Amino acid sequence: MIIPPFSVPHTWASQSVQDSLTAANPTLNVTVNPANLVPTNAADLDGAQIVRWDQFNIDSLRQAYGDILDRYPVPTVIGHHGPHAVNGLRRFKQVFMDNLFPRLAHPIQTGATVLGARLGTALPNVSIEKDTIVDWPRRSGLSLVSDDGTHFLVGCVLMESQWDSTRLESSHYLEDLAFLPLRRVATYCLATDTRYGFVLTPGEVVVVRVSGTAYDYGQPCRIEWQAVPWGASGPDTLTVSLSLWFVAMMSLNPTHHRLLPPGAAPPLNLWLRYQDPAGVAAYKHHLSLRQAFCLPAGAPVDDAPPT
Repeated sequence: MIIPPFSVPHTWASQSVQDSLTAANPTLNVTVNPANLVPTNAADLDGAQIVRWDQFNIDSLRQAYGDILDRYPVPTVIGHHGPHAVNGLRRFKQVFMDNLFPRLAHPIQTGATVLGARLGTALPNVSIEKDTIVDWPRRSGLSLVSDDGTHFLVGCVLMESQWDSTRLESSHYLEDLAFLPLRRVATYCLATDTRYGFVLTPGEVVVVRVSGTAYDYGQPCRIEWQAVPWGASGPDTLTVSLSLWFVAMMSLNPTHHRLLPPGAAPPLNLWLRYQDPAGVAAYKHHLSLRQAFCLPAGAPVDDAPPT
């Protein structure tokens, strides 16, 4: 049974979702072993468009989820701050599972409970798993998966000696190895009809939104990405944990889970206009269904679909 988030008492043992997800990551002591990317697990994706996901920023995302971040308490997770020895991918994945996943678990459950109440339906229980099969023999290094095996996030895990996102800015051809991790994530998204994923290294997380045709690698595809440093922490800061929580919340909303054609995904800061029972104009955020009577400055608005 899912425990409602408001049942967690405000005590010394709890903190806001915001504070939980913006605390400093554990430090890592990484053994640097020179390694190259292996050009496997990515489909050709001819003609894929790869662009920076500029709208994935703290201002746009707090418009959607700021009330959940600020108002709902979650248990404080006391972890080992490190340094954690990391000598390869297997060890790095385990450090994530032991130290970041516990910090993410209850905020994801809390956000899903709030979102489900707004949608009027129970959302699935999810957990993070390692090396899940998405399209044999392709495996997602880390995935957010429901009890019935549905993928809500897919991921590619690499060492920083293999790749970092700065290489994306200086590459211009889809065939460049710099784009290989993004093409891997896009391949996993297409294979599971999942819109969101990420690339994780000991130096950063790169969140990804994919548009395309499910189960068809030959159709046009759009890959949007945004990088967040491992060392980022503190209030009003995008962190690794907070970024993963944001894309998890987006994907858990059934309206925003599956793939859309390239260019069809709405802006992250879109609000929908409707009339409340008293006939007063009001607004709901399209991602979180957060309600407001005044629009944030500069936010785009559309009429809500008829109910």
